[in-house]
Amino acid sequence: MLVPATAQAGGRFPVLRPGRAEEAGMAEGPLAALDEAVTARMGPGQDAAYPGAVLLVARHGVVVKHTAYGHAQTHRDGERLDRPRPMRPDTVFDLASCSKVLATTAAIMALVDDGLVSQDAPAARWVPGVPRAVTVRRLLTHTAGLWEWQPTYLWAEDPAEAVSYITGLPLRYGVGEGRHYSDLGFMLLGEIVRRASGRSLPAYVHDRVHRRLRMRDTGYRPGRRGNTAATSLGNAYERRMIDTEDPYPILGDRGVEDFDGWRKHTLVGEVNDGNAAYSFHGVAGHAGLFGTARDIAVFAQTLANGGGYGHRRVLADATVEEFTRDAYELGQGLGFWTHRFEDVPGLGDGGVGHSGFTGTEFAVDRRDGLIVVLLTNRLHPRLPAASVEPTWRAVREGVAEALAGTAQRG
Repeated sequence: MLVPATAQAGGRFPVLRPGRAEEAGMAEGPLAALDEAVTARMGPGQDAAYPGAVLLVARHGVVVKHTAYGHAQTHRDGERLDRPRPMRPDTVFDLASCSKVLATTAAIMALVDDGLVSQDAPAARWVPGVPRAVTVRRLLTHTAGLWEWQPTYLWAEDPAEAVSYITGLPLRYGVGEGRHYSDLGFMLLGEIVRRASGRSLPAYVHDRVHRRLRMRDTGYRPGRRGNTAATSLGNAYERRMIDTEDPYPILGDRGVEDFDGWRKHTLVGEVNDGNAAYSFHGVAGHAGLFGTARDIAVFAQTLANGGGYGHRRVLADATVEEFTRDAYELGQGLGFWTHRFEDVPGLGDGGVGHSGFTGTEFAVDRRDGLIVVLLTNRLHPRLPAASVEPTWRAVREGVAEALAGTAQRG
């Protein structure tokens, strides 16, 4: 059974609703066992990967799992809280690089639909200084040859200076010479959204996409709210990246001591990423978006529907199709990562989505309507932070078992 990519009778696209496992063609037992898959690596022990998490699983528009685990915050500025804040299903997370698709790519898709941006137009049309061979499509697929990362805040105090700094850097690779995942490329895409739309990235993507989908808890700079998950204690990880030049060499002759804006408090409601926080003042194309598992699932369902949700069409079906299939490299669409389920037997080779450094991940199989969202606060309370990949795999394997369980009974 496939989820239709067109509206149902009456012009209505499928929407998410809570329901029973059998309604989604899944077995209840394996879905219940997902609790253990998530809590197995949850804090507060020394080997814990995260203090809390939220998991959402849906299929055919039926939400069969939406569960919160553990704590959203256990420490403040290095000291353990007497009463740690519990995680809730509606907890708001720093989505980190999931911003690349949930905000920036979504905005570019809308601009394409509105005839304001062409995927194959030179990025220099909107951002002078970018080499003419670098197109919007190259930026979206991380094949533009840009540096993967640089601490722009060592040279820039605001977004305009940061964009100028990026466009002044030499390319690290030849345009089209392989995929090199680049935060800098998505910083430029955020600027393209601003210049092509005539509005800020948050304003444009909110009005054009998020508001229409009623993604009420999605946005930039949420501030310290009672249901926001905490992340790291300052930016120790980036300080170490600069000090060690690992994993990327640092261009220029400035270091950590040349920047006096380092945060030293526990981050709650302010973006973890240093470039987004310091140079871009919380709003950037590569990071900075906050949101909930439910809102992410709504966006994922919209992709499964071919661009519509409820009575609203937000994106054209052809645009969704183009952006969510492989482009120059296997596993990379236009902004989206592809084949997110292919390494788990029983899930097929579908699944488009993304992950974020703070411990966030989502994927949706557009053909099958399967949605999996796993949000954690793995950077809290302090480094070193463990990988969430073992949990993400265990969750996907559990979902596959839930699908197989129904097939066996049939």
